[in-house]
Amino acid sequence: MLRLLRLMVTLCLAVPVLLGAAFALDLEFKTATHARMGRIDAIAYLGKGVVVSGSRGGNSTGYLFVSKDFGATWRKVGGITDGDFITCLQSGGNGAGYLLTGRDVHVWKTTDYGETWTDLGQVSRARSGNGFANAYGMVVTSRGTVLVADGDGNGGHIHRSIDGGKSWQDLGGISPKPLYRLNEIKDGVIANGWAGNVYKSSDDGATWKDMGHLSPSALYAIEHLEEDGMVLIGTEDGHVFRSKDNCKTWQDVGKVGDAADDFAWLGGGRVLYSTYTGDRSLYLSADSGASWRKIGTVPTEPNDWLDHFICIPDAGVRHLVGGTNKGYLIHSRIPE
Repeated sequence: MLRLLRLMVTLCLAVPVLLGAAFALDLEFKTATHARMGRIDAIAYLGKGVVVSGSRGGNSTGYLFVSKDFGATWRKVGGITDGDFITCLQSGGNGAGYLLTGRDVHVWKTTDYGETWTDLGQVSRARSGNGFANAYGMVVTSRGTVLVADGDGNGGHIHRSIDGGKSWQDLGGISPKPLYRLNEIKDGVIANGWAGNVYKSSDDGATWKDMGHLSPSALYAIEHLEEDGMVLIGTEDGHVFRSKDNCKTWQDVGKVGDAADDFAWLGGGRVLYSTYTGDRSLYLSADSGASWRKIGTVPTEPNDWLDHFICIPDAGVRHLVGGTNKGYLIHSRIPE
């Protein structure tokens, strides 16, 4: 049964020429499908309206779901990872995509918009030793380089492939603690994790620099606001940090909510933010992360939350596609 939630949010824009003006964002979340407790924490857009998502828990561990209409409807492809759970999906362009597993740290690849997948093998033998996944982060850079960050308890490594995943180079320990996410920004690639530091590469992932200690809390959610050139990072203790200079300096905008889970840039200065502890609320910013307002919770069932979500531009609208901790896939159309 479809469930709908309409959230009418009015925020004051922090732009001098518009000070005092307001805009309303109408988010109508539609529950598209339910993976039956298969937690959805990986989603990628492969082009031509095709979105893929992967599960990492419950009865549907390691299952893939494919949508051909920007996330409005889905079909199950099946379990392809030998029971290993999926922690990340990334687009490789022109119908190609990569999948990362969290237990054995394998990378899988598709070249036909998610219809079939090939196991490229084990990338890392990392073991977190703390009950977390052994790898969460992967990114495909604008040059086509594939980077994987592992969650090794003795220090997170980054692994690099310049041949589409056929071979990998272990770049060694980048952080003294496990790494979490990778994200391409305006002038490079950044990584974060449990050490509370931000790490950056300016040469397509070949070498890395410690940009300094950001927080005593673990760093989780991460997003690059392409339109504004800003970077946002959310922490385990609920703070949001904002950088306007490609991660050289940071502004702590304060404690927004509980533990950070994910961001999605919606365009036009708008950013959606989810938390996974406490009341598991959603927050919206209209000024590129400078200020936030609570807008409610995900419209699925009690104590659920948005684990991962992306925003896809499409001919005057944007499709917000998300997966929840209890295995729901949701969709919303947002005006540009």
